[in-house]
Amino acid sequence: MSVLKNFKKAPTLRPFLNIGCLFDIPTGTYLKGKHGESILNGGLSYITGIGGRGNTYKSTMAHFMVLRAMDRYLQSEAMVYDTEISLTMQRLNHLARWMDTIGTKSEDALPDLEETGRIMLTDKTVMMGNKWFDEYRSVLKERQKNRDKEMLTTPFVDKNGDCIKAMNPFLSEIDSLSQMDIEAVEDMYDKNEVGDSKLNTEALKGAAAKSQMLMQLPGLTGGGGGYLILTAHMGDEHQLDPYAPPAKKLTFLKGKVKFKRVPENFTFLTNNCWFCNSATVLLNQTNKTPEFPRGKDDDLKGDTDLMVISLQNLRAKSGPTGLPMEIVVSQRDGVHVGLSEFYYLKNHNRYGLGGHDRAYYLELVPDISLQRTTVRGKIDTEPKLQRALEITSEMCQMRNLWHNLPVGLLVTPQELYEGLKAKGYDWDILLTQTRGYWMFEEDADKEPKQFLSTMDLLFMNAGKYHPWWYDKIAKADPKKKEG
Repeated sequence: MSVLKNFKKAPTLRPFLNIGCLFDIPTGTYLKGKHGESILNGGLSYITGIGGRGNTYKSTMAHFMVLRAMDRYLQSEAMVYDTEISLTMQRLNHLARWMDTIGTKSEDALPDLEETGRIMLTDKTVMMGNKWFDEYRSVLKERQKNRDKEMLTTPFVDKNGDCIKAMNPFLSEIDSLSQMDIEAVEDMYDKNEVGDSKLNTEALKGAAAKSQMLMQLPGLTGGGGGYLILTAHMGDEHQLDPYAPPAKKLTFLKGKVKFKRVPENFTFLTNNCWFCNSATVLLNQTNKTPEFPRGKDDDLKGDTDLMVISLQNLRAKSGPTGLPMEIVVSQRDGVHVGLSEFYYLKNHNRYGLGGHDRAYYLELVPDISLQRTTVRGKIDTEPKLQRALEITSEMCQMRNLWHNLPVGLLVTPQELYEGLKAKGYDWDILLTQTRGYWMFEEDADKEPKQFLSTMDLLFMNAGKYHPWWYDKIAKADPKKKEG
C-alpha cells in the first residue's frame, strides 16, 4: 500500500501572468493548450521583489507590472500600498493611459481607474503596515476558503486534455517594504525622544515583523491567488571593520551592496527578485537631443525624460539569473514597451532589423519604414508594428536564452516572414488580429483578437501547427473578398 494516499496533491498549474516587455520569456515555459497551441506560462509570479538605489525606477517597474496585469486579466483587482506617501491615483491613471483595455490611448484624456472599482490606493497615514498586512492576510485566507467562487478557466490543459482552473488574480504592491512601519515601532517613537537608548531596538522589532510577514507570503499568495510586488531600497553596506571582506549573499550582487530595512528572506522567498542596477539618460550622442523623440518638436537638448534602466534578476526560480536586461522608461509616461523591445533588438546585433543604421525596417513588417527620429512615434500609432516588435523580441530572447529548442525550429525573422507567406498566411491577419498573451476563458469573448504565441508562429512555419481560428477569419477578411 502506497503512503502517498495520505497526502494532498499540489495544484497542476501555478499560473504566471503574461506582462510582456521582455519579462515573459526569461521567466517562462511554453505549455500546450486544448487546440494544440503553445501558451507561455511566464511573466508575473506570486511574489516579485524589485530592489534598487534611489532614482533607479523600481517603483515605476512595480506600477507597470500591476497595471499591465490589470489590463490583460479583466476580472482581476489591485491594491497598492504606498509607504512613502508619494503616489497618487492620478499618477497611476497617467501610467495606464496607453494600455489597451484600461487606458484611453489619448494625450488629452486620462482613464479613471478608481471609478472601475478594480483598484485601490492606500498608504500608511491611514493603515500602518501591520494593519495592512492583517487585512491582506484575511482577504487571501477568505479567498482560499471560498476558492470555488474565485475560480476561472485557463487555456492550459491537464494530462486528460481538460482546461485547468485557477484563481482570479488579486494584484498587490507594497512600495516600499523598506519604509513599511508597524504600530509597535510607532509607539516607541511616541514614548521616546530621538537618540533615546530605548529606541535602539526599533530596527530589530521592525525587521522581525517584516520577516514574519514574508514567511507567510508563499502559502498566502499561492493559496489565495495573490500576486504581490514588493520594492526595496538598496545601498552600500558599511563595515565596522575596514579589513573585513563584505559578505556575498547573492551571486550576481556586488558584495558591498545590500537591501535596506528588509530581512534576508526577501531575497529567497521571492519567485523573482529584480535589481534595478542603473538608470542612464537616453540621449543622442551627436546632438544631445532625445535618442528617440516623440516627434519633430521633441528636440530639447539635454532632455532627461527618456531613460534606460539596467535590470538583473538576482533570484529566479523559473529561469536564468544574472543576465542584464534593459528597459526604456519615460519619466513622464512610465515604461515604454515598444521602445524597450526595439532597443533590445538594436543592441543584439540589430536582430530582425533590415536596412541600414539610418533607414531601416522590422523584417516582419517591411512596409513600415523607420528612422531613429520616427520609430517612437510610429510605435505609438502602429498596432501592427507593436505586435511585430513583441514577436521579434521574443524570438531574439529565445535565441539568446533557450538552447534546447528542436533543431531548425527557431528561424530568423526574415525566414519566418517569407516561410509563412509562402504557406499562404496573411501577415496582416497575423499581426493585427492576434494577441500573444493568454487570458481566462471567461474573458476571451470580450477580446476580439485571437491567441497566437511566438512559438505558434515557429511551429506554423515548421508545418506542425495551424491556428484553429485562422481559416474562418481569412474567409471573412474584406481583402479576400475584393480579390
